[in-house]
Amino acid sequence: MNEQDATDLSRPHGREQQMKMELLNMIHSAENPFDIICRIAKRLEEDSGEPGYAKYVEEQLRAIYGFALQHKKLIKDELHDVEERLKTIEERKQTGDFTEEELTRIGFAIDRHKKNIERLRIMLRQAEADGSSLYSQI
Repeated sequence: MNEQDATDLSRPHGREQQMKMELLNMIHSAENPFDIICRIAKRLEEDSGEPGYAKYVEEQLRAIYGFALQHKKLIKDELHDVEERLKTIEERKQTGDFTEEELTRIGFAIDRHKKNIERLRIMLRQAEADGSSLYSQI
């Protein structure tokens, strides 16, 4: 076995693996990309010991997407987008030729989209009932 094939055991693998799994879970949950970025920035801040990094990233996201591009995602729009993605996934599942592993992943994505749809419906009902903002975080 040459040097390039050897695994570097001095590097911690558990934290990175956990972060990778959290990232995939957020994607499979159809979470808002801005929320994903903020959560990863918070995790990087914790791991690097650099206080304020996550806040800086969030401020930059708001500055660019919020103020400059006026990006505000209505809960209704988000719900519609997630429902459309779910519909597309379900249609492709029926027409595609997939391996058992791929079908398992597709099933997981369908389940997560359904859960996200329910979460968004609850948020929408709550926002409509108490008059709170229909805009998501960013």
